[in-house]
Amino acid sequence: MEFLLQWADNFDDAVHAIRHLAPRLLGLLLAISLFVATGFALILAPQVALGCIGLVLSASLVEAIRRRRAQAHLNRDRDRF
Repeated sequence: MEFLLQWADNFDDAVHAIRHLAPRLLGLLLAISLFVATGFALILAPQVALGCIGLVLSASLVEAIRRRRAQAHLNRDRDRF
């Protein structure tokens, strides 16, 4: 009987660990699948794939600059008062 209780406790701990790590594991699987999909896209249609990659990179760069400027404006306004 004690063996079953120990097994149930270990099983419960494993389930909670999986619940805790599931978002990280799913994020890793998503990143790996996007990397593989990008590789296939570069092999099958390099012009389209490079255009999409350039579009995504430029959009992320514009967004980073926008956030940096917005943060600078907030800091400047906060220093005034």
